[in-house]
Amino acid sequence: MDIHVRPAVEGDIAAMAELINEIIAIGGTTAHKTPFTPKRMRDHYFAPACGISCFVATSGDAIVGFQALERCDPEWDGAGRLPADWATVASFVRAGLQGGGVGGKLFAATKAAARDAGITAIDATIRLENTGGRTFYGKMGFVDYRVDDQVVSKRFDVA
Repeated sequence: MDIHVRPAVEGDIAAMAELINEIIAIGGTTAHKTPFTPKRMRDHYFAPACGISCFVATSGDAIVGFQALERCDPEWDGAGRLPADWATVASFVRAGLQGGGVGGKLFAATKAAARDAGITAIDATIRLENTGGRTFYGKMGFVDYRVDDQVVSKRFDVA
């Protein structure tokens, strides 16, 4: 499969929502339970208030994955708050295509965007049952730094 990565554009939002909704329906790899509308996708991943980047991976005309990077909300002071120079990443690859290089190509673009934004570390918090996600982030160089009864938080040092 020939995979290309580019910044997401407004016209990608519906396809991104469809992709994540399929993952939600299958279950077991995302904490999301509620399907995404295009508005929710726009607000949550495409253009969140603290967004740094959102990339899509395409094969032909189809979106086969997307990855979003977001700074920590400076207004939030709840449990698990991350340092101001950290960002969080979220990755989604079309069901059946995991392990085929989509995520790695997306992360190369995301890592460059993080570096350009002055981010020192990237957090990926993954459900413990999501062994594929944990393996993916491990292959990208993320290391565990916090584990609780349902999730593991992994850190990637950008510098």
